[in-house]
Amino acid sequence: MKRLDEIKRGSIIIIGAGHFGRRAVDILDRTLKGDKSIIVVDRVRSKIEDIESQRVICVEYDGIGFLIDHLRLINPDNMIVPAIPEHLAVEWLMRYMKEKENIIYKKTEIPDELREVLPYTWNGSEGSLLVSYADFRCPDDCPEPEGYCTVTGEKRDIPLYSRFKGIKIDGFTNYTIRSRQLAPGLGGYRAEELFRLRDAVMDGEVDRWLIGTSCKCHGIITGIEKVRALQK
Repeated sequence: MKRLDEIKRGSIIIIGAGHFGRRAVDILDRTLKGDKSIIVVDRVRSKIEDIESQRVICVEYDGIGFLIDHLRLINPDNMIVPAIPEHLAVEWLMRYMKEKENIIYKKTEIPDELREVLPYTWNGSEGSLLVSYADFRCPDDCPEPEGYCTVTGEKRDIPLYSRFKGIKIDGFTNYTIRSRQLAPGLGGYRAEELFRLRDAVMDGEVDRWLIGTSCKCHGIITGIEKVRALQK
């Protein structure tokens, strides 16, 4: 394990070192240019102890906790690659609000009408809604082309993240983070997107949110609701 004293600008943080996290490490180790680092975080030591690369920094740490406890080291332009079976942005937000602001949020049920205005949907973990333009497994190396599907050739004028942003459901305020491709089949978002989400929720005078993370074709939406603010 390498000591983490700083996170360089432009470096990429991978949260989770399971199948998708290891795949992200392999891809970025081949394609990332310059002296930028790849930081891979997992709480299970055995998942990261055999990763060998001069540019990879392995950190044995809970992924969500890492993004909170090391906030002072994270630059707004550092890319974050979610590679855990949870909606990372929502889990980070809820824990951050509890630990830093003493405000408690809980997951809330996804409104039925949301399924009616989106393409293919599936129930995800802990009440989240998985959404996709595809009802099949996409190629691992999809380049996410503009305007059409590489498999079917089907025209797609509106990216899924734009459809997320246009959602209007009574009683909820909507916020969407766009995931951007780092390499074919691999996406992430800048750390500043988490900071913007936090600020929007803190500044918004509303209790219920629909929070989405989406690329052009696939995404996840989770509903949260403020329960109470604790006394400091």
